[in-house]
Amino acid sequence: MVKNSTDTIKELIQKIVKSPNDTENYIKLSSIYFNNGDYELAANVYDSLLQFEPSNYVALTNLGNIFYFKRDFIKAVNYYSRAANLEIDNLTVYFNLGNAYAELGEFKQAMSNYIKALNMDKSNYQVYSAIGMLYQDRQNYNEALMYYERALKLCNSIPDNYLNIAFVLMKMGENSKAAEYFGKVCEMEPANPIYMLYCANANSAAKNYKKANELFNNVIKKQPNNYQAYLCFGISLYEQLNIEKAVEMYNSAIKINPDLVNAYMLLGNLYFSEHNFENAVSLYKKVIELEPVNSNAYTILGNTYVMLKDLRSAISCYKQAIDIDIENDELKLIYIEIIQEFIKTREDNTEANAAIH
Repeated sequence: MVKNSTDTIKELIQKIVKSPNDTENYIKLSSIYFNNGDYELAANVYDSLLQFEPSNYVALTNLGNIFYFKRDFIKAVNYYSRAANLEIDNLTVYFNLGNAYAELGEFKQAMSNYIKALNMDKSNYQVYSAIGMLYQDRQNYNEALMYYERALKLCNSIPDNYLNIAFVLMKMGENSKAAEYFGKVCEMEPANPIYMLYCANANSAAKNYKKANELFNNVIKKQPNNYQAYLCFGISLYEQLNIEKAVEMYNSAIKINPDLVNAYMLLGNLYFSEHNFENAVSLYKKVIELEPVNSNAYTILGNTYVMLKDLRSAISCYKQAIDIDIENDELKLIYIEIIQEFIKTREDNTEANAAIH
């Protein structure tokens, strides 16, 4: 008869009570708690173990893992550092410590630990990928690309190594090259609509519209309710000057999920660009209805009213935008300028009326 976890937990607790210095029971108990998702209990058991054995490597590293998982990176660094200070050569500890420092934005400490990990195993592609991400976060795309390429050279069998390169190439404006790498990922997993959508966007950015349209249509065929696919296809079609089809895509997205603002905003922007300001107003109002604290929507609606020469409504929109985004000095300047223009317009109208009479 197989014991369930509750029976095993009770048995381990009894063993700990009888033999409080038996480290193996603490480790087994904590592992069960962790696997059950009881991270607080798992951490408490490891803490109890550290009370009488403060240099227990397993407890220190696993506590680091628990707090990293919980996104408490300061505590994760503390436990990983204590494990690393035991001078037990373990690539994983340095790698995890580097990851925790990276999450905290501590570039030098993260890099130092990644280098220590590489000194132990220069063939570990994951470390190169992590360093690439570190540079990418600092927008140093050339360095990021170099490390991602090293990771790919070491392991060309997983999609992520191609994806990392492709995303950086997009950041660098190398859209055609990015499309090639996304294409390789699609070859590896041809049924994956997420990868297909990445590839479609890259081809669209590279103005390879025939390929992009083919991919967008394939994604929608596989996933008829893929909201993001309709948005991306709409953006691409508008760039292709296929206005009618772009409108169709945005409306399809709205039908799929009428409670999300993205499609309303993009369709409103399309109408604004086409000088169809009345339709744009209607869509921006819908965005505000769904997100009453969206300062950007109020601002764009204000801009639209300016184009309609309805300065009174524009002023009201800008005022509401400022009430939401009170630190936006640029918006305040626009607000003042429109008020001044509104006053001047009224004065000019008054003078004109007086001259007539």
